[in-house]
Amino acid sequence: MTAATGREGDLQGSSLHRLAARHCVEGSYVDSLGLPHTASDTTLVRILRALGEPINSPSDASGILDGEVGQTVAGQQTLPAVVVAWDGLLPPVVVGRDDAHRAVTVELALEDGADPDGLIEVETREGSTVVVAKGPLPFGIHDLAVSVPSGARTTGSRPGARDHGEPDEITVISAPATARPVGPRAWALFAPTYGLSDDRPTGRGDLTCLEALGRWAGSSGASYLATLPILADFSRHDDPDGRTNPYAPLSRMWWNEGYLDASRVPELADLGAPERVDRSDGTADPGIRAAGLRQVLVDGVRRLHEAGGERLHAYEAFVADRPGVVAYARFRAAREHAGKPWQSWPGSWRHGLIDDTVLDPEALRAHIYAQFVTDEQVKATSVSMQAAGCGLMLDLPVGCRVDGFDPWAYPESFADGVTVGAPPDRFVAAGQDWGFRPLHPEGERRSGYAVTGGALRHLLRHAAALRLDHAMGLARLWWIPEGMSAAEGAYVRYRSEELIALCCLEAWRNDAALVGEDLGTVESSFTDSLAVHSIAGMHVALFDLESEDASPMEPLSPRPGSVALVDTHDTATFAGWFTGYDLDERVTLGLLDDAQALTDTARRDRARRTLVDRLVASDLLEPDCVADPVAVHEGLVLELAESEAGVVILSLEDCLGELEPQNIPGTTIEHANFCGTLARSLPEIATDARVIRTLSKMSSARPRAVSPEIVVERAEH
Repeated sequence: MTAATGREGDLQGSSLHRLAARHCVEGSYVDSLGLPHTASDTTLVRILRALGEPINSPSDASGILDGEVGQTVAGQQTLPAVVVAWDGLLPPVVVGRDDAHRAVTVELALEDGADPDGLIEVETREGSTVVVAKGPLPFGIHDLAVSVPSGARTTGSRPGARDHGEPDEITVISAPATARPVGPRAWALFAPTYGLSDDRPTGRGDLTCLEALGRWAGSSGASYLATLPILADFSRHDDPDGRTNPYAPLSRMWWNEGYLDASRVPELADLGAPERVDRSDGTADPGIRAAGLRQVLVDGVRRLHEAGGERLHAYEAFVADRPGVVAYARFRAAREHAGKPWQSWPGSWRHGLIDDTVLDPEALRAHIYAQFVTDEQVKATSVSMQAAGCGLMLDLPVGCRVDGFDPWAYPESFADGVTVGAPPDRFVAAGQDWGFRPLHPEGERRSGYAVTGGALRHLLRHAAALRLDHAMGLARLWWIPEGMSAAEGAYVRYRSEELIALCCLEAWRNDAALVGEDLGTVESSFTDSLAVHSIAGMHVALFDLESEDASPMEPLSPRPGSVALVDTHDTATFAGWFTGYDLDERVTLGLLDDAQALTDTARRDRARRTLVDRLVASDLLEPDCVADPVAVHEGLVLELAESEAGVVILSLEDCLGELEPQNIPGTTIEHANFCGTLARSLPEIATDARVIRTLSKMSSARPRAVSPEIVVERAEH
């Protein structure tokens, strides 16, 4: 576009930025290195259009602000859409002018249907009519209906507010001010479920493997077993060319049946679970496994209905408790029938009106049944692990596939024409475009946080702790207009107080802890906010080891109460980092040029020397083991174990000295992401002397407060 000049350009720019600010779109930001950046006019216009503004150029902004073109979606409002009552304490809610309080009527509907009599009343305070609480509200999501006669409405009432005394609905999130701490001084084991295997013919990458590892970890003293997302995705039956990515699921509200162990399901046990056939290179792929289960699931649901009894009652109770499963099954069956993404379906189908008569009834029933039996198995896995003292730490991705169920089922909650990613930083110099649609801040809010709340409730049903991927998304997300580069995006802010309250509430319902991945370009104020609400932040040792600010002989010191770990699924493994394997691979893939590789290699060499010198001096590493990445890794995690971190996560891949990372950001087909299998099976791992020694030392450094009766063998279900 051509830049405006002179006073006219200044006014246009000012109007555009003021309009952006009304929608909480940030015209500038400071990157992870402390450098300021300003969004282009084109970026701001495109993002405002995605938010619903009728804007095509910067010059349109002044007219919109003056009300000549349209009304902003956000608007200045007196009646809020959502109010947070921390610890049940409802703040005063302004609903009208001081002379109108006798005409205002308010009705509170509690989530559980209990009688709210005496909990609220209407008063006049400081010239305004306000709703005030007479006592703490019970925790939950409540509805506050406010009826204000048209003459008594204040300027700037919520857009779309109804006249003639019809009530406005205000959602009240009554939540504990803090979540349950993830610690204190606990430790956890991590492994991707798809990478696990055991001695069964079908024993690869399923929930039985996850349960066995969790029980073994519990018997070794771990408080948690963490894994990558096990959420819904297409099978190779309905998406043959799809690529595995647990951080871009089909839905954040349903399970991936590819992780199911069919031999443990009553209706399926004698049908013969399909062999765990994966990719031709031997790497794991839940999508292929899910496709192999298809006919087994069809037969299983038929048997379930034929047999009746308690199992059928349990199935019907599941559907009644989670009626959205029918819509999800209809979506999956429609995708199989159409053979293409929902954006290419007939108009009525795209808008949720699918004629069941054209769908395969077996497919419809099979997808409902798949969710029922997978949910049963996730619950059984969690309960069994808890009996061994080890809680299941699940992972909630920040988004889902563009052609997934969630954007189809809740279109008002998503923004079109933009994707989500991250700005350039030291980790990925070009920035990242993750390719999924962001939640529309006000659309999702008006829905009562249907998508966010649904995802939290789904995972927290069975999780002892939940990791919130890219937790900064609770406050702001990097929006990238379609067709523009990741570096050309801008931050869009969300109602962080409301989202954090929702997280704390849903965690409270299930006595679960919360972990927020606060890595990358993160504001210190947001990190502080997580701490205030006892949501543990994260500390990644690999980032600190190469930091120029680190004191060479001072041990790493994660924030008290945080989750400390050596590396993540998006970084090199420790052995890959220690040997420089990751740098060589990035050069080969074209992600790192030769000049930068030389600089990074020199920095890596200094960091490696400093680390081994410090560990040797601290008696955490034997001098004759300084070239052994497994031994150095053990010393490093023991250093972390001595810190005030709430939890130290030990990666099973690092204990085994794995070189290949689970994911290389910036690649798609260039690297086999999210399908790597561990080099050893669970029985081999359980008898590996070095692994056992590391876990034993972690248990000694961070003993569990309560040692339950441990049963190492998998419980029968």
